[in-house]
Amino acid sequence: MVRKIGLILLVFPLALTGCWDRQELNDQAIILGWGMDLMENGSYLATANLVLPLASQTGGQQGGEQGGRSGFMTESAYGRNNRDAQQNMQRKLSRVLFPGHRRNIFIGEKLAEQGVFSIMDEYGRSPLMRPRTNIFVVREGTAQEAMSLAYQLETNPAIAVQKIQEKSGASISRSLLDFYISANGTGCGVMPALILLPPEVKLDKKSKNDSPPQTTLGLYGAAVFNNRLKLAGYLKFDEYWVRLWMTNRLSQRAFTTIVNAVDADQPGGGAADALSGATKGQTVTVNVDNFKSHITPGFDGDRPSFRILLEGKGFIEENDSPLNLSQPGNVQKVEDRMNQYLEEKVERVVAKVQKEFKSDIFGLGDTIHRRHPYRWKKLASDWETLFPEVELDIKVKLNITGTGITAESLLPTRDGGEK
Repeated sequence: MVRKIGLILLVFPLALTGCWDRQELNDQAIILGWGMDLMENGSYLATANLVLPLASQTGGQQGGEQGGRSGFMTESAYGRNNRDAQQNMQRKLSRVLFPGHRRNIFIGEKLAEQGVFSIMDEYGRSPLMRPRTNIFVVREGTAQEAMSLAYQLETNPAIAVQKIQEKSGASISRSLLDFYISANGTGCGVMPALILLPPEVKLDKKSKNDSPPQTTLGLYGAAVFNNRLKLAGYLKFDEYWVRLWMTNRLSQRAFTTIVNAVDADQPGGGAADALSGATKGQTVTVNVDNFKSHITPGFDGDRPSFRILLEGKGFIEENDSPLNLSQPGNVQKVEDRMNQYLEEKVERVVAKVQKEFKSDIFGLGDTIHRRHPYRWKKLASDWETLFPEVELDIKVKLNITGTGITAESLLPTRDGGEK
């Protein structure tokens, strides 16, 4: 009996070891980026951005390459949806496609205009899809164009766009999750928008070691979708931060404005105005790294309205105006002018979203839903028509906490300046 028990104990662990369906790392084609484009015949073109294992094993990184070769490869295939295209792509690859490390999804503009509902299901259903993934719309282009373009500072463009988004003040690794949350709330959504940017000045290479500016990927702003998940329009780079601030997702941004009264932009400038005595073109830049948004709904009968307070803290990073910032009163003038400028900017962007896009990308309906759920039940079905007419009282309160490493400029006092 002891021998039998001992034999069972020896044999039984052998049946538990190993994984019959394992995939070795060197048998996998790791996907970092995935793109979808809509073709003329109604089919989809999928593009995969794959890590090149041989390149990743070599040291050094120069000009988007490792060891003299690109750190990624791009493959594509047609299909009726994501999975069908992936299966068709697999027949061209010696390794099994593995989407578990997929960081970014790219959508061509034509597909965004047609509507993204038809391709979004797989991203939320597949167990290999990370919900904290970034998703981008390629303005005036295709996903394949954006993914095929080498990026000099990174080995892979799929990594580059994520870092660009982060350095621009937006939260990263969650734009797909945000889109699902927004689409299931007020019914619309927002995605970051990319664009292929040619160099401002084109220069020819005079030797093989020269590195003139090249066409590159850039952040255009944000793509706004309506409640049918079709592209409604874009917010530009100088506009999309308004949505981030109002939804408490803006981490940092620098604002530059002329330190003048509003009428200083009239012909001839304003040699002396109520704020600073500065003339047209004399600017101040404030770097803000602390943002807060407070949205308070109110009601006039059944008609909703909102008070919106946007707060921020930052420091003066550049002063090209005549103001002497060693005087606290002049710092207050900059603060007043910056608040005035930002309020005007926010109001213009909000009006654009309300009147042109008619999509509640600011989560105002969700605010009513959280604070007044019973009222929201009456408003939800008509929110698409109510939102464009909702009255908003917007206030910006920016607090300047410092003037950099110096208060008074190291340069001589300028004409018209205040000593």
